Amino acid sequence: MAQTTPVQTTSAKISSAQAKMAHKLHDEERIHRSIIIDRSPAEIYTFFRNFSNLPYFMKDLVALTVRSETISHWVVQLEHGPKVEWDAEITEEKYAEMISWKTVGKTEVQQAGSIWFSKAPRNLGTIVRLHMAYSIPAGRVGKLATQLVGEDPDSILLTNLSRLKAYLETGEVPTTKGQPSGRDEDLAPEMKH
Repeated sequence: MAQTTPVQTTSAKISSAQAKMAHKLHDEERIHRSIIIDRSPAEIYTFFRNFSNLPYFMKDLVALTVRSETISHWVVQLEHGPKVEWDAEITEEKYAEMISWKTVGKTEVQQAGSIWFSKAPRNLGTIVRLHMAYSIPAGRVGKLATQLVGEDPDSILLTNLSRLKAYLETGEVPTTKGQPSGRDEDLAPEMKH
């Protein structure tokens, strides 16, 4: 099972646009997670940067349209929630090291984030670190509702990091969807205890 751990953020120079977004999201939720993937930083960066690969592992991503080298349109349909759309802009990137983005335009979803790729100690793959600041539609009520059904941004992020690891290491994302649950009510009446 993939392990995730909180990571510490480091201070770095940011552009005025990034500073405005950071200030806007100052009182919002933040996520800092990491995972080790048995691939090189260059392999993971290249896979992640090709946005046509993202639907292979991102839960609930319905559509992703690349509009330019830095702008993309995202459509997410939560299993127990609304369909949301937003435009995202890549604000900075360094080959095999990191990609930063923020939402642009009018949208209910406001977020800014970055994903970092660095060699793991003892040549054990790559540490992938994801940092996000976000604002959920419907405020605290929306946050509580999404947490109750496991569709809050933190849960989705953990799931997506685990799915990214599985996909890059094995070529597939494991699932139990469509499988029997093993509960007695799923058994034929004559097999129940």
